[in-house]
Amino acid sequence: MDLGLGRVQALLQRVGSPHTKFPVIHVAGTNGKGSTTAYLAALLSQGAGIRSARFNSPHLVTARDSVRLSNGEPIDEVTWNLAVQRTQAADARDTPIGATPFELLTVQALLAYTLLPQAQQPEVLVIEVGVGGRLDATNVFPSDNVLASVICPIAKDHENLLGHGLAAIAREKVGILKSNGLCVVADQTPVFRIPPSTSLLPPPSSEVMSSIVEACQAQQASVAFTQVPWSSIQLCSTHPPLRAPVQFSLPLYEPMTITEGASSTAQMHIPVTLEASLSRVSGASTALQTLWSIATLPMHSSPAGPDRWHDIRARIRTHLFPDNKPSPSLTASLGQCRWEGRCEWHSLGSLPLLLDGAHNVASAWALRQYLEQCLHGLPPVTISWIMAFSQGKDVESMLDIFLAAHPGMTHRVAFVPFSTPVEGMPWVRSMPPSQLVESAQRFSVPTSSYTSLSDALHATSSSDTSHMHLVVVCGSLYLVSDFYRTNALVT
Repeated sequence: MDLGLGRVQALLQRVGSPHTKFPVIHVAGTNGKGSTTAYLAALLSQGAGIRSARFNSPHLVTARDSVRLSNGEPIDEVTWNLAVQRTQAADARDTPIGATPFELLTVQALLAYTLLPQAQQPEVLVIEVGVGGRLDATNVFPSDNVLASVICPIAKDHENLLGHGLAAIAREKVGILKSNGLCVVADQTPVFRIPPSTSLLPPPSSEVMSSIVEACQAQQASVAFTQVPWSSIQLCSTHPPLRAPVQFSLPLYEPMTITEGASSTAQMHIPVTLEASLSRVSGASTALQTLWSIATLPMHSSPAGPDRWHDIRARIRTHLFPDNKPSPSLTASLGQCRWEGRCEWHSLGSLPLLLDGAHNVASAWALRQYLEQCLHGLPPVTISWIMAFSQGKDVESMLDIFLAAHPGMTHRVAFVPFSTPVEGMPWVRSMPPSQLVESAQRFSVPTSSYTSLSDALHATSSSDTSHMHLVVVCGSLYLVSDFYRTNALVT
């Protein structure tokens, strides 16, 4: 993977600089980026009546899936194909630029939004970083266009590209911050446990927080820290089987400069009810703090003139936080938000199936903890894990988490490859299932391998269901993509 901004900036200029046309919320981090963008888009579109669009990667089935509109659906094929044709032609003409697949995808997405009829064009873009941040192809927006730079939870991943250690990774992530801009930081608590399972939560990494603070100081940025009230999160008293809804009151804080110090007094509280997954709790909380910060940040005229996005800020405040209270549309949009491939329930014949893209140690912990919450109080259950992993991942640590002994769980595992080559990402490779079987031998659980996800799903659906049985598909976002391609097997 060849990270850098020179090619993508040149290509954007050739297609008319679409990255300068819209206000943007730019989202970086290791885990929870997709969930955060989904909640941001839902709150803007459904809650505030502001046409939003979001760009996420990797795609589910086709590249067009990366480019979503206000209704959550991909952009239409005609517009997308036109954007692809124009981008590829611009890349190849005169002196060819030689943009990478992800750079092409990013430019195609931004151009596609400008090709929509005026009444359908987004009023706000929600853009997820691909890898890192500082040198990512999405880090091309002028400072004046960026409403907020959002930093989701940071953990170890892609160390071969971003550097070794949390401090190095965090410095790359916060490279999306803009001078005199707004930075919203997700709660960086690395694990999610609902009391009373534990009374202690490890503190956020000092390396991560130091890197964020240093970047905000260097850019003279205002910053708001999302503070999830972990100690007061409670499981709802009644809920369906295999679900674990939680409720809590989220405090929202005023953005401040680092020199002013963080505000210790919440300006308002939002009652929140969500499924007890880290991606949902973190994503929704970060999205709410982001929109509150955008709406309340004092804006001053710049050399470029008055605030270009005053109307957007005012509409967010009026429709989501009238009189410093959450609006009914805010509450409704939180409940309606959906993010594919994160703690997402399906069925495989008569078996419940949980689909999750957990692909690093932090997200593996989040999935395992969500499972334990959902199974709490139920009879013992057999979990059939269907897993695939990308080469270079910390598979040993993830298997330690997924397959840890538990009195209410019996494990069995099927390893599969995901489909390669991944469109637009030829460097991604799936670990051979035979190698994964060897890694799992130390757990003394039934282990098998299959040549495809379809074969594993078929074998699992034909297994004994005389006792409680749950299927979990996880380990890779590319396996999630394969699941959607084979969803004829899933009802």
